[in-house]
Amino acid sequence: MYLCICKSVSDQQIREAVELGARTIGDLNIRFGIGVECGKCTDSIREFLERHLATPSPASTANSAPPTVMEAVPLPHKSIEPAPERAWFAIDL
Repeated sequence: MYLCICKSVSDQQIREAVELGARTIGDLNIRFGIGVECGKCTDSIREFLERHLATPSPASTANSAPPTVMEAVPLPHKSIEPAPERAWFAIDL
């Protein structure tokens, strides 16, 4: 079901955004641009968001183990050359 007609945002897209970390209307606005065209969707999306956040998702309850931390791998050192005095694409006006 579409919750924002102007931006063609469905309830499934909002569920996926919440699973990826969206928690507020502002987060959804940044991701989808909702609420900026006509604004009629903000109340219904806010209600949908509150209902969805109130019920834990099956993915979050199934995996209760903390995420494993990966060790950082150092990047190979690369010497930095100074910038050329004049770029090949520079144009004198």
